[in-house]
Amino acid sequence: MLEKWSNSFLDYLRYEKRVSKHTVDSYERVLNKALNTLHLEFPQLDSWQNISYEHMRALQREFNFNDSAEKLSSNSVAHDLYVLSSFFKYLIRKEVLLDNPIFEIKVPKVKHHLPKILTFSQIEELLAYEPKTPYETRDLAIIELLFSSGLRVSELVGLNMNDLDMRQREVRVLGKGNKQRIVPVTREAIDKISVYLGIREAFKPKEEALFLNRFGSRLTTRAVEQNLDKICNEVALNIKTSPHKLRHSFATEMLQGGADLRTVQEMLGHSSLAATQVYTHLDFEHLKAVCKKSLPLANRKKN
Repeated sequence: MLEKWSNSFLDYLRYEKRVSKHTVDSYERVLNKALNTLHLEFPQLDSWQNISYEHMRALQREFNFNDSAEKLSSNSVAHDLYVLSSFFKYLIRKEVLLDNPIFEIKVPKVKHHLPKILTFSQIEELLAYEPKTPYETRDLAIIELLFSSGLRVSELVGLNMNDLDMRQREVRVLGKGNKQRIVPVTREAIDKISVYLGIREAFKPKEEALFLNRFGSRLTTRAVEQNLDKICNEVALNIKTSPHKLRHSFATEMLQGGADLRTVQEMLGHSSLAATQVYTHLDFEHLKAVCKKSLPLANRKKN
C-alpha cells in the first residue's frame, strides 16, 4: 500500500501537473528514500494511515544524511521534507490522511542566497566579442538571446525554427509544466540570430531545432554551458558565469530599468510572484551599494 500511493502521486505529477522529468526524478528519489527507511526500520508498517511521530522521526534522521552517511545541508534536508509534505498533502486530498504528519517534526530553515549576476559592463564586454568561427557566431546569438529575453537554458535548446518570429521580434517558449509563453526579442538579438541563420545550413541540419551542434542536431544544455565558458575565456572575463546567471542579470536589469514585478514575472515564466520577488532584493542591494559609494556620510565608521 505504501508503494501504491507513492506511484499514484508520481503519476499525478507526470500526467496531471505535467511537471518536468527532472522534478519527477527528484520527487521519486525522495519517496524511494522514505520507503526504504520505513521498510527497513518498520517492516510491519503497511499503510500511510498508520504513520506516527516515531516513523516521522526516523525519516527526519535519515533525511539528514546522504547514501555515503555524509551530513546534508539544511537546504537539501528542507527540500526533501518539502517533497514529503507535498506527498502527504496529496494523500489528504485523496482522503487517505486527515492531517499532514510533517508537522510532527521540525523542518530546518532554508538559507536564501541572492542570485549571482553579471554587471552591465561585463555583459557589454561579452556581447561585443567578435566571433571567429561559425560556432562562435551561433554562441553569440545564444548569449544575446539568453540575456535579452531571460530564457532558461532548457527553454532555449528546446526552440525550433518556427518558434521564432523575426518580423514581430518574439519567440514562443515552452516553459516549466509545458506552459507556453510569448517573449519579446531585442533588435540586437534578432541581428545576431540573423547572422547565425545565414550560416545555419553549414551545420547540415538533421532537425528543426533553432540552435544546432556540429552534427546538425539539437544542442544540449551542457553544451551551451561549455560554449559560454569558452567565450568568457576568449573575452578574458575573470568570472564564473552560466546561462542562468544571464537570466538573473536580465531580471535585475529589467527591474533597475523601471519594469514592474508582474512584467518580469511574465517574461521569466514564473508561476508564482514570490519566485520573482528575489530580484527586488538584488535591486535593493544595488541601491545600497550606490548610496555607499556616492554618499560620503554613508561611509562613516561607528564608534
